[in-house]
Amino acid sequence: MAGYRGKYKGRRSNEPRPYSPRSSERTPMLNLHRVNAFTYDLKEILSHYKINETVAPSFIASVTAKASRISIDASIQYVREQEKAGAVLKEASDEICSLLERWSRLR
Repeated sequence: MAGYRGKYKGRRSNEPRPYSPRSSERTPMLNLHRVNAFTYDLKEILSHYKINETVAPSFIASVTAKASRISIDASIQYVREQEKAGAVLKEASDEICSLLERWSRLR
């Protein structure tokens, strides 16, 4: 070992760990470990309510992306906007919102 002179530069085991406050507050987001099961459930809801098949893939992608990258609240807001636009029925949007809340996790 060429450059090692016996001087340890790291933290010793008897020193306390320094406190590091969180830089941002935790927000509820989609649980990424089970994203495939979430998209399957979302597809089942959309097929049950007979949502237009040309709109469904982009809707699923948008809901999943917003829930996994921004927050569950942003995704719910997007679903409600689509409901007002007429792309999704009220019953379907209620089920999608409950599904989002069920698959959320703080990150």
